[in-house]
Amino acid sequence: MSHQIEQMIYLGATPWHGLGTRLDVAPASTAEAIKLAGLDWTIAMEQLQLPDGTAVDRFAVVRQSDRSVLGTVGNVWEPVQNAKAFEPFEPFIAGGHATIETAGSLRGGRRVWMLAKLNRADSVIVPQADDRVAKYLLVAIGHDGTLAFRIGYTPIRVVCNNTLSVAIHSKESTYVRLPHLSGVNAAIDKVTTTIAGVDARFEKTAEVFRALAARKIRNVAELHAYVDAVYPPAKTAAAKTLGEEVTPGAESFADLLTGAARISETTTTFIGQAPVLAEQAAVEETRRRIRDEIEYLFTQGKGNALAGVAGTAWAAYNAVTDHLTWHRGGAKNQDSRLENLWLSNSGPVSRALPAAVDTFLNN
Repeated sequence: MSHQIEQMIYLGATPWHGLGTRLDVAPASTAEAIKLAGLDWTIAMEQLQLPDGTAVDRFAVVRQSDRSVLGTVGNVWEPVQNAKAFEPFEPFIAGGHATIETAGSLRGGRRVWMLAKLNRADSVIVPQADDRVAKYLLVAIGHDGTLAFRIGYTPIRVVCNNTLSVAIHSKESTYVRLPHLSGVNAAIDKVTTTIAGVDARFEKTAEVFRALAARKIRNVAELHAYVDAVYPPAKTAAAKTLGEEVTPGAESFADLLTGAARISETTTTFIGQAPVLAEQAAVEETRRRIRDEIEYLFTQGKGNALAGVAGTAWAAYNAVTDHLTWHRGGAKNQDSRLENLWLSNSGPVSRALPAAVDTFLNN
């Protein structure tokens, strides 16, 4: 398997990476899913020692099944076993309210996850296109000391299987996060009540999606402003020494829909040495490439040409999520997309929806 995806099970269509074991029937319980996914192992903390035998205040997190070291942690870190991490799902599965669709481990067991689809009606965003968003619950745990236990909700657009964000504001969390400190296992026992109102939260976000679908994009410059908000240029030495003037194209959005030539040229005034010029040129080239990719997905991405979707802010948002889900980084990063999409705390994934709200609905 991939060096990122250690093992996994999945129900239904083969994932993009083509890895894992396909199931014909959904697991009847979290315990069954854990066994089928090869996650029925435990971890233990073992104190580290210096070469002279002196004990230090650090511990190795050791997987007991193969004695592999998953990470090193301090003495306040509290381990959470896989079976315990998935307990909050059990009432949903046992009650027939959710179906486990995938579970597995990444990075040699350092990351473990389970994804379940809520057996509730999809949120319809654009009725005339039957454009719907399905509702999922995700639980993930880290065994290397760098990822807190988390459980939360993850909408997935049915027409293209894009993973969407439900964080409407940049500081708003879509997950309950519990650090591996004393009491974390007791806190997990109380999480089920926290996510009981998940359907209402999904519908709140669906209203934002519908508002984006009702908002037409005015021109390509507006689309570029959104892309730049999601993918701001990296801070470089050049940015401190260069004066930059950006002149957006004035062509209408209709030109883009009809396949007009690329627009929105950037004019830059350079100040400084050749290395600084090269650095800024690289930044601009990256910005241009991302803009071009998003422009293409905006009109040609799966589901974005549907009636009621084409030309809207909803199509722009989905062009970005399409890029993040399927295209970002090329084939070499296919095996890390699960982690980037579901476990990322920052970056473009966290900015996609807040930037859409700010660019298209708050202006």
